[in-house]
Formats: sequence, C-alpha cells, structure tokens
Amino acid sequence: TYPQRTPEENFQHAARQAYIGLGTALIAAAEEQVDATPMEGFTPEKVDEILNLRSRGLRSVLLLPLGYRQADGDWLVNLKKVRRAKD
Repeated sequence: TYPQRTPEENFQHAARQAYIGLGTALIAAAEEQVDATPMEGFTPEKVDEILNLRSRGLRSVLLLPLGYRQADGDWLVNLKKVRRAKD
C-alpha cells in the first residue's frame, strides 16, 4: 500500500520506478541484439490520448522503440560520434 499521498505524488513516484523496467528492457534488447532507444521529449498527453491510457488510470512516462537497423542503408553507422557545444 502507498502512503497517504496525493495522486500526483503517487504518479511521480511510480514514474521514477518505470526507469527500473526501462533499464531491464534495454539490457534484454541488447542481449537479443535488438536495437532500442529510450525516449523522453514527447507529448505525453497526446500518447495518452492515442492509446486511451487515462480511461485505464494510466499515464505515459517514456517510450522505448525496439527494432532492427537496416545495416545496408544506415549511412550513419560508421561516422565518428561527436558532441558539439550548444553555442
């Protein structure tokens, strides 16, 4: 049972717990040689609407696309990875 907290406090706590499952999913995907990219920066309200999550008492927190890269069409695969300054 959760302590007496507001629904928003409970959501924030549960949302952080989702990252435990995310880490496990990323490890499992890597083990199976499946490409995975964790994503934030989306509009949760739109995802919730599309998937009808609110009617089930759920809210989206993150996305995890899974799939296989098209090796012969991936022109970025051999490029050097760099981080550029924000300015």
